[in-house]
Amino acid sequence: MGTGKKVILAVCIIVFLVSLSFLAKDLLDISGNKNEYESISELVEEPSDETSAPDFSEVIAKNSDFVGWLKVPNTSINHPVVQTDDNDYYLNRNFDKEVDRRGAIYMDYRNNPVDLDANTIIYGHNCYDTTMFSQLTEYEDIEFYKKTPVFEYSTTERTYKFKIYAVFITNAKESEDNGYVFYYNTPDIDTNNFEGFIEEVNKRRLYVTDVDINENDKIMILSTCVRALDLYDRLGRTTYRADARIAILARAVRDGESETVNTEKAYVNENPKYPQLWYDKHGLDNPYKNDKGWSPGEAE
Repeated sequence: MGTGKKVILAVCIIVFLVSLSFLAKDLLDISGNKNEYESISELVEEPSDETSAPDFSEVIAKNSDFVGWLKVPNTSINHPVVQTDDNDYYLNRNFDKEVDRRGAIYMDYRNNPVDLDANTIIYGHNCYDTTMFSQLTEYEDIEFYKKTPVFEYSTTERTYKFKIYAVFITNAKESEDNGYVFYYNTPDIDTNNFEGFIEEVNKRRLYVTDVDINENDKIMILSTCVRALDLYDRLGRTTYRADARIAILARAVRDGESETVNTEKAYVNENPKYPQLWYDKHGLDNPYKNDKGWSPGEAE
């Protein structure tokens, strides 16, 4: 073998070993993250009935910012939820308040963590690897929704079941949608034209469910990043990283109401409203381009 070929072979081996080490680190990181939250879940003492809250005293002793516990069936989402006085602290800190790129699952700082608001928002990173909120993107597929139409959230006082009403894709930058941002993360939607808010959600939802909703319901939105608006060149390289979100909007099961959802009545929305960037990406005309949209402060 010539010297040149030996050099090329050596470089290839080095690249392979470096790549293998990164892969091994990622796998260990994923495993460590899941083990961490499994150990926290072992601190929870389950209640004797379905509506009472579990005993979270040991979890609270570990982190006094704890406000609740979220479980989404058919995913690895079984996490404590924290809250502090801003939405930045837990972006890059885990439940133990250690610096961690995966962050924690956290409630919007404006929300009431005990009684919950008209609209409670819970955030988490999409790490694209089944940890944290990565698997929320499964809800883009109506078939996954049909398997998982209800999730559970426990405060320190009681346990709620939430029926999923809508799933939609939206943007966090005005430049990605003709100067408009749909502020779905508004806690007091009951005093900000609730009907207008739901009308906006209905335009955007990827599929229509058999779940109804009204202004007396407690709504919860699970929110994470999604790559649906990213732009790529012909070689598949990212040319623009969009600030897009997927939102799973659900409402609490009402007193005396069955938890069952008739998912067979769900059907795909053939023309959901997306941000302008989505239409540009796919070379399509935007039928909602001149839509006014909903904004907080539009009192009824």
